[in-house]
Amino acid sequence: MSSLLTARTLPAADMALDTVAHGSPIPIASFIREPDFSKVTLSPDGRYLAAVVPQPDNPYGSLLCIIDAQTGKIAHVLRSGRDAMIADYLWASDQRIVVSIAIQQGGLDTPMPTGELFAVNADGSNQVDLFGYRAGGLQTGTLIPAVQRREAFAQPIGNYPVGIDRILIAVNDFTRSRQGSFTSAEVLDVRSGRTVSQGDSPVPNASMLADHSGQVRVAYADNNYAGDIVWLRATAGDAWAVLNDPAKSGMDFVPIGFNRDNSKLYVRVAHGDRPDAIELLDLASHNLTRLYQGQFANPGPLLPTADGLDYYAVITQDGVQKLFYLDANSQEAQLSRALAADFPGQLAYFASFTRDGKRGVVRVVSDRNPGDYYLFDLVTHQARHVFSALSGIDPQQMRPMQPIELTTRDRLLLHGFLTLPAGQAPFPLIVLPHGGPHGIADQWTFNPEAQLFASRGYAVLQINYRGSGGYGSNFISRGFRQWGLSMQDDLTDATRWAIQQGYADAAHICIYGASYGGYAALEGAVREPDLYKCAIGYDGVYDLRVQLARSDTELTDRGDAYLKLALGTDPDDLLRRSPVSGAARIKADILLIHGGQDPRAPFKHFQELVKALQDNGKHYETLVEPDEGHGFFLPQHKQAAYARMLDFLDRHIGSPGNASGPAAPASVSGH
Repeated sequence: MSSLLTARTLPAADMALDTVAHGSPIPIASFIREPDFSKVTLSPDGRYLAAVVPQPDNPYGSLLCIIDAQTGKIAHVLRSGRDAMIADYLWASDQRIVVSIAIQQGGLDTPMPTGELFAVNADGSNQVDLFGYRAGGLQTGTLIPAVQRREAFAQPIGNYPVGIDRILIAVNDFTRSRQGSFTSAEVLDVRSGRTVSQGDSPVPNASMLADHSGQVRVAYADNNYAGDIVWLRATAGDAWAVLNDPAKSGMDFVPIGFNRDNSKLYVRVAHGDRPDAIELLDLASHNLTRLYQGQFANPGPLLPTADGLDYYAVITQDGVQKLFYLDANSQEAQLSRALAADFPGQLAYFASFTRDGKRGVVRVVSDRNPGDYYLFDLVTHQARHVFSALSGIDPQQMRPMQPIELTTRDRLLLHGFLTLPAGQAPFPLIVLPHGGPHGIADQWTFNPEAQLFASRGYAVLQINYRGSGGYGSNFISRGFRQWGLSMQDDLTDATRWAIQQGYADAAHICIYGASYGGYAALEGAVREPDLYKCAIGYDGVYDLRVQLARSDTELTDRGDAYLKLALGTDPDDLLRRSPVSGAARIKADILLIHGGQDPRAPFKHFQELVKALQDNGKHYETLVEPDEGHGFFLPQHKQAAYARMLDFLDRHIGSPGNASGPAAPASVSGH
């Protein structure tokens, strides 16, 4: 197939431009601000495009812009309100959109989802507060018709309507119970706000899936971290029956969606030491057919066909993201292969379709491109660029994120990524462990932090240590109760690997992370006092006893089960593996950044570590925002945090100014 459109192509890795060598570096704000456009979709009839954009001069607010797809003119701008932001939305019909919001509450800067839903026509008419604890009152500065008030949290089930002006929602009543609440499946009329029940879930906190006829037929939950139990029913009026209990079957899978005729279910099946696989479960025979399994990484999301009744591809995660086609002969697959030729080194896929499947939104992303959106005609193969996610980022000025692999001291194979600045190695290195930690992983994508640091001359190492997600269920299990032990050894081994390979200057290494990454940064400074010259903790966990007893994770039975599984319960052991107990061994210079209202890593972590550092005469610096939560939200606070980090890094491991030398190697790997 010939080329479909004129693409923004990227140069080879060794030809990437260097902002440090060719003028002033890109401002910090360009990396940390919210996207100019996100969540771009087409209306079912293709008349409108919609996108979420930041609200000017209101850091808490956002806008839903509805644009005429033919003329490019704005049809309506929906404002979230002074203290609210648009969390998500979906097209409930050709003309009507349902929106969920998050609001700024009390003294906490970060907006929190409220579970409320409201609807509006594309032209701005007939705005109705559909669901929530404030239904019937004033909302977002607009007089809204009254509907029944519900003390509950709602979220849509799926992305498609199930009838004229009707969508499916999952509803959980507000409760103070540690067990949570049962999930109610309901059909919501997006004009009147009335609901019709399809029954409750078989257990609390369950997720639900509907088939293509609009019947909620699958429920699944993992309330004790022993694997998801999956239930099935023939219709919404039938009783739930267990489809799979991993404790009895020895098999663990998560449902994804139904196939075209509702006879089979796409599932992601765990395979122990091997990556999870995408498989098709026959609901009559219970036979499984494997469709895709990666070489070493779990599959990414499945991409729906143009009519929304099936899936045509899966995004693969084996290093650089690509597409694996479940139906190589489908129109979607054929067009996607042609798009790949137009965007070398990038991932291009259909993110949204019209109901008739004749038009779609193509999203293009990569390690250096935060995202471009194209409006594509599947019949004529004509396309036009409509939005860029971050207008201040030029992909040609970004650095490649190279997949790496290495083997640890106990012979475990690890994967990760290395982002090198322009210039000649060895570089000052920032080791950047991800948060989470369990089930979370760094992936090949545009990473604003890595690109910010690389633009200032620093190499960035991201390694998916044991416990990370994406490499099979056993890989996650290997991290349980290994905080400060083998999980920390993985980071040490990765750091020494970067030195041995010649990428890192051994005398200029800093370890930095947020949340669990903050724990790993400070524990790295404790366990390896001669390896890291400095350490930065951002909303970090510094006393495992505090995390077990006081974090918001502990407030539910499910969260409590996770913490005990991940951390253990012996107070003496928890203290031994906590940075607060090892402050005397620290030689690195320390920077601590924390939000005073952090519910996930409570501020007591910061207070205890500061006291321990003081008691042991250690050098440290701090930055506290009293009203921020877990990760700063307000732009001015994020700007101040990263400016402080860069100043700290420059003073302790040095901004080398070596970007004018030969380009670093374009690919890296090793053992």
